[in-house]
This record gives sequence, structure tokens and C-alpha cells, in this order.
Amino acid sequence: MTSQVQLLAAGLALAGSGCYAIATVTQHGVARHLPSERAFDLAVLVKLARRPIWLAGMAAVIAGFALQAVALGLGRLVVIEPVLATSLLFALALAARRDRRSLRPAEWAATLAVVGGLAVFLAVGQRTASTAVLGLATAAMAALIGLCTILARRFGSHRRALLFGVAGGIAAGTTDAVIKTVTVLSAGHLLGVFADVRLYLLIAVGLLAFTIQQNGYRAAALAAFLPAFAVLEPGHRVTAGAAHLSRAAQ
Repeated sequence: MTSQVQLLAAGLALAGSGCYAIATVTQHGVARHLPSERAFDLAVLVKLARRPIWLAGMAAVIAGFALQAVALGLGRLVVIEPVLATSLLFALALAARRDRRSLRPAEWAATLAVVGGLAVFLAVGQRTASTAVLGLATAAMAALIGLCTILARRFGSHRRALLFGVAGGIAAGTTDAVIKTVTVLSAGHLLGVFADVRLYLLIAVGLLAFTIQQNGYRAAALAAFLPAFAVLEPGHRVTAGAAHLSRAAQ
């Protein structure tokens, strides 16, 4: 790929991370005041959809998703993911401004560690994954999410948010892997993608990831949820990609 295409992809990813940050702060501001007796509320999206401000944040999510999909379709994983991870810094900074406080040193450290670590960790690439590989990744994701959800019921709000960050990061990482695959499949065959099961896997896994994310927002402050979510999302995707590459090489 040419450097101009990579630069365009990085710019789209940066714009997408900004949209995600705005959506994160907006939706967290609504979700944290949502009353519920359950640690994990499956109906959280239905309840939040009644709030106009949350719906405004949803518009930013859609914009961020579209920009991310295009960036992933154009750019290399090693270029795009560290840029997308900057949404963590943007979100924590916006949350601090909303709460009229300074960004804490621990928040700066967590953000820089995530972005810097990803720049090294994401030195591997990823090809289009088969249905079998994505299905296996989804099954592993479901098992880990189930474990995190069970554990979350036994802890207080801060640790619960951390566990939802872990589960949400794994779910979002699987979603990203399917996005990359569906984006490649749809290039030149836009209608054909509707006959591919991976498109519907994307919808199901994406909805699950979003539900976990909103429950994480509801549990505690953003600083408790976002760092784990931000580092595990691309980390899980790269692990799935490495497994696919290993299988393809056999």
C-alpha cells in the first residue's frame, strides 16, 4: 500500500477514535445514573434508548464505526490499531473536563502504556479470517465473557467495571476481527456479503460487545473500565489473527 493510503487510513482512524471518545463520555454520563439491581443487565440497551442524550451518543458510535471500518479496509493493522487506541486518551480527557477536574497521573500513565504497548504488540498482520476461525474465536469469547459476568456479580462497582472492561475488550476484539473480514469481503461484492454468515456474526457479536460496554459504564467511573477495554480489544484481535496465519501456513 502506498504511504498516501496509509496516511488516509490513519486520519480516518483518528477521526473515528474522536467519535468513539465523544460517544463514550456521552453514554457513560447517562449509563452511570441508570438504576438497576443487577450487576449485568441484558435490557440495558432498551432502557438507555429512551434517553435522548444517549441516542445522540449513539450517532457518534455509528460515525466512529463507519470511519473505523473504512480505515481497517484501507490500512495495515499495525498502523490503525494504535491510532484507534487514542480514543482512551480522548475519552478520559473529555470525562475529566466534564467533571471539572484535571486528568489524574494514573490516567495519563494508563493511556500512554496502552498506546505505546500496542505499537509494539501489533507488529503482526492479519488476513481475512475464515468462518471456522471466527466461529472458534466467538466460542472462546463467549466462554470468557460468561466467566467475567459470573465473577462481576461477586465484586463491588470498581472491580465489576474492570471485569466488564476485560469482557468488553474481548468481545470488541472479536467484533473488530469480523469487521476486517466483512470489509474485505464486501470490496467489489457488496451484495454478495449479505449471503455470508460472517455479516450476521458481526451483528450478533457487536450487539453483545455494546451491551457489555454499557454495563461497564453503569458500574463505575471510566478510568475503571476503559484501560482494560482499550488494551484487550486489539490484543484479542491480533491473537485471533495470529492463529489464522498459523493455520494458513500449514
